Amino acid sequence: MTVKSIYQLAVKLGIERDPRGAEFTRNCLKKEKKLYEKLPAVEQAYYDKEYLTNPYSDSRIIYTPRLDLPVKKIFAGIDCNEAELLLAKQTGDIDLVLAHHPEGEALTDLHRVMDIQIDLLEQVGVPVHMAEGLMNTRMGEVLRSIHPVNTQKAVDMARLLQQAFMCTHTTADNMVTTFFDRLITKQRKQLDTVGDVMELLMTIPEYQIAKRLKFGPHIFSGSEKRRLGKIVVNDMTGGTNGSKEIFEQLSRAGVGTLIGMHMREDHKKEAEKYHINVIIAGHIASDSLGMNLLLDEIEQRGVAIVPLGGLIRVKRFNKTKAK
Repeated sequence: MTVKSIYQLAVKLGIERDPRGAEFTRNCLKKEKKLYEKLPAVEQAYYDKEYLTNPYSDSRIIYTPRLDLPVKKIFAGIDCNEAELLLAKQTGDIDLVLAHHPEGEALTDLHRVMDIQIDLLEQVGVPVHMAEGLMNTRMGEVLRSIHPVNTQKAVDMARLLQQAFMCTHTTADNMVTTFFDRLITKQRKQLDTVGDVMELLMTIPEYQIAKRLKFGPHIFSGSEKRRLGKIVVNDMTGGTNGSKEIFEQLSRAGVGTLIGMHMREDHKKEAEKYHINVIIAGHIASDSLGMNLLLDEIEQRGVAIVPLGGLIRVKRFNKTKAK
């Protein structure tokens, strides 16, 4: 494989496993093309043309000496920056550093992928005008919080080292979200309480390892004996935490239980206020699960994977072939 083909594979799998549906996502790309074509020439000069083929602006090639660079061995991690880039170069045979969390332009563009959450909220019964209003406010907050950050620091290191550097954030998050959607759908008749979902999570190797490392699944709101109601896989894709005001709308839509990666304290209080059960599977373990589903596809194509940067590497070679 090459840097370019790995990037294209990640985007392809991200679209195929997008919880909104692949057709919906491809239509988003068509709409983006129409928006670009309507821009005046002066604005087209600054337009990022990756938007035309990649709907996930936080997943991209951060730096590479060339797109056709052959890749035989990868450093793969949840968080990779200057230290991992330098170690890759010192190791001598690492062709690509593949991070989950974004750096560079992928980080500054994080807010753009949060509109995925609007579509997912509408799917579970939240009126779209409420979803858009609340999420657009939150997206603005995320944009402003990242705007002053020195996002190019790790990019400069990669360039000076001539080390290929990529991140697959929403692409991998889509894969773990769809993994859970399918798992919950398959097991739904056997799930009655919050405790049942916790037991189901603990059949997954990444969460077993995470529990031994003290950051396994945890009930943030509710209790093991609480009944589930409508289950929603929440905040596992679409950038970062959405608006805390959305919990009232979720409750009105009949949602009884949320499964997520992580949750801020103010969000937890809102969930408790509206009596919504919240199961936090765990940030790094869930990110690892999404990355593993992607990395298996890469490794099956002849690329060696060296895990680092917090990645809990678990292989599922016979379970992850794209459908």
